[in-house]
Amino acid sequence: MITKFEEIFDSVYDGSQSNLEATLSVIKNAGATQMESVMLLIKKLKMTLEEADSVVVNSNAWEESKEDVFRLRNEFGEYLDEFD
Repeated sequence: MITKFEEIFDSVYDGSQSNLEATLSVIKNAGATQMESVMLLIKKLKMTLEEADSVVVNSNAWEESKEDVFRLRNEFGEYLDEFD
């Protein structure tokens, strides 16, 4: 499935930061998940996992789920802390 999104990325992204926002919206609308979006940025732009995750989570395209993502991560971190 990532190949489909790579093709979309290649046809839309022009190298600018503002266009990256638009590109993330296009691939999201095409059905990409946050994880697939992160994987795509890692592969196409050679970002680290941390960089790509930050770009996707903080993007306009994924803005509506940002709070849920941070809540889930915090809850998971608290759960793991119980094992220390």
